[in-house]
Amino acid sequence: MRYGHLWTRATPNSLLVEETLKFINPEKMTAAETVGHAKDPVRSKKARNANVQFITDKGILERWLATAQIINRDLGWDFDLDAIEHIQYGEYNEDQYYGWHIDQHKEPYADDRIRKCSFSVFLNDDFDGGEFDLEVGSPKDQLTDQGRIKTFEKLNVNELLFFQSDFWHQVRPVTKGVRRSLVGWVLGPKFR
Repeated sequence: MRYGHLWTRATPNSLLVEETLKFINPEKMTAAETVGHAKDPVRSKKARNANVQFITDKGILERWLATAQIINRDLGWDFDLDAIEHIQYGEYNEDQYYGWHIDQHKEPYADDRIRKCSFSVFLNDDFDGGEFDLEVGSPKDQLTDQGRIKTFEKLNVNELLFFQSDFWHQVRPVTKGVRRSLVGWVLGPKFR
């Protein structure tokens, strides 16, 4: 469903970002896994190399859902968004990355919801590499910012990138420092 603006940048409430980060415990960070690859650690390692922790606080999740619903409405997508998954805090150290993937799963969840919108909040800018690529064009387009791939080298600290969950995207390897982000997936009933 690619119509209207394909993505947007927004600035979430700074207090919401701050309160979300209070739930992070560095001792509880774990190696990231990719859905469908958990039983194949070699394939999982090739797809993604990062450290994550999930934020499950209901109040925080409700506030992120409300933020996503406003952005969805402002973009004119008007998707039926009624749930959000746990927010993922991620750290990409030097040489860590997340290869090309889409966030929408092949099958709906048991409650018939699907991932419709995704967002990433860029928490810092004191790193090199770690560019975020979003495929917004077709394979016939050139691989440039004006064509098939839109590359975000760095966004402002605490700025959010919002896009549809069926878009291909990746995080390139970090070359210096640590790239930190919050990631969210917003759900709704299957498209009809």
